[in-house]
Amino acid sequence: MKFSINRTANRIKQAAFFIPFTIYFVVFSIALIAVYKFLENNQQETGSSFSDIFNLLFTVATWFTSVMVLISLLSVIVSYAHFLYFKRKKGILFNISTDIKESELHLKQTVRLIINPVLKPLLGFIKLRLLYDKQHFSHKFSLLEKNNKKLLVTGIEGIYYWTLPEIKEYHVEHAVVYFEDIFQFFSIAVKLPAKNQFFTQPTLKELNSMSALPRKTEETNTRIQYMKKVEGEYLNYKNFENNDDVRRIVWKIYAKNKELVVRIPEIMDPYASHVYLYASFFSGFDVADNSAVQVPFLNYYKTMIWSLYQNFVKQGLEVKYIPDQEVANNNRNDLQQWVKYGISTSKWHKEKSLKSYVKTNNASVVIISSLSNVNEVQELFDQFGSTITIIFIKLSDAFRRQNLIDWVQWLFVENLKEDIAVHKRNWSVSTMRMKIRENEKKLETVVGQASRTLG
Repeated sequence: MKFSINRTANRIKQAAFFIPFTIYFVVFSIALIAVYKFLENNQQETGSSFSDIFNLLFTVATWFTSVMVLISLLSVIVSYAHFLYFKRKKGILFNISTDIKESELHLKQTVRLIINPVLKPLLGFIKLRLLYDKQHFSHKFSLLEKNNKKLLVTGIEGIYYWTLPEIKEYHVEHAVVYFEDIFQFFSIAVKLPAKNQFFTQPTLKELNSMSALPRKTEETNTRIQYMKKVEGEYLNYKNFENNDDVRRIVWKIYAKNKELVVRIPEIMDPYASHVYLYASFFSGFDVADNSAVQVPFLNYYKTMIWSLYQNFVKQGLEVKYIPDQEVANNNRNDLQQWVKYGISTSKWHKEKSLKSYVKTNNASVVIISSLSNVNEVQELFDQFGSTITIIFIKLSDAFRRQNLIDWVQWLFVENLKEDIAVHKRNWSVSTMRMKIRENEKKLETVVGQASRTLG
C-alpha cells in the first residue's frame, strides 16, 4: 500500500514538471487582474480629459505588455520546435561527466554537461532536471556557461555544482530540458533519454604521516634510502654446491629424495620501492538496510582510504592500489584518477574476505574497517604484523565531530544538516550498533598500536 502511494505521488510530481507555465506567470496574471479591477472601480468620470488620457495610457501599456509576453512565448515555442525537430530527425548529443579539475579547484562536486544542438530562446534560458538512479530527480538548474557573446546560441556546455549525499557512481536515465523566456513566465519541457554516468569524488583529509615498508619492485628505476630484504629465486631452494653453507641444507628434503638442496638466502634489494595498498570493503555484518553504514560510514571510509593513498604518494613511493571488487577501466591512463574512481564506486560486500583478498607476499599496507572479521585480522596480524602495516578505520568516528565540514569536508557543505541528523538517529536506535561497537573494540585490541587506528 505504501509503495503504491509513493509511486502515485512520484507520477504526480513528474507530471507537474511538464506544466507549460511557471508560478511567476500565475502571480503576474493575478496581479494584472487585480490592478485592472482596481482601476476600473476607481475610473474618473467618462468623457473628461483625464479619463481620455488615462484610457490611452492604459491601452498602450496593455498592448506593450501583451506584445512582450507574446514575443517571449513565441521565442520559447520556436526553440521548442527546433529541439523536437533535431531530436526526431538527427538526434541530440547529451553528455554528462565528472569535472575533476573544477571540483578540486572550487572544493565542490562539479559535473559538466553538453547539449547540442539546442536553440536558446531569445534572451531566455535553458534549464535542466535529471532523473538518476531510476527514482531520484535533481532540482531544476541552469548551467554555468563560459562567456558567450553570440545572440543566437545553438548549443550549450557548462558546469553544475551538484550536492549529492553519497560518494559513488550515479547513473542518469533521463534529462528534462526546459525552454524558458526572459521573464520566466513559460517553461516548456521535453524529456530526453540519456544513458550517462558520473561519480562523486572522495575528499582529501589531512592526516599525520604514516609509514609503510615497500616489499616489491617491478622496475629497478627508483632507488630507496634503505635496502629492503626480498625473497630469493623460484621456490627459494637450489642444488647444493661446494661453496654453499652446509647450515642451509634442507635435511627434510634430503631424507625424502636423497637430494642435497639449500635455502637461497634473502638478498638486499635497493630498488624495492613499490607499496601495495589493500583496502577491504568486506563486511561481516548484514548492513544492506542500515542507512548510517551505507551512507555516512561508507563515505567516511572512502575518504580515509583516499587520504591514506595520497599520504603514501607524497612520500615519493610507488603506490599500487589493489581493489577488492571489479573497477571499470575509466581514467585508466591517469592512475590516480583510476584509483579515485575505484574507491568512489566501491561498496560493502560479502564476496571476498580479507584472507582471500590480501596477497601477503607483496602487501605493504592493509586497510580494514569496523565491519572486518576479527579472526581474519588476528591471523593476518600474528603472521605478518611485522612486515605489513595494518590500518584500522573506526567507522563510528564518522559521527564523532559535530562540525559538518570537518566530517567530510566539501562534499556535504551544502547538504541539509537534517539528513545527517536522520542518519544519527537511525544509528542510535539500530540493533547492529552494539555489535559493531564490540567488533571495533576487538579490532583495536588486535591492531594494538594507536598509530594504526584512524578515526
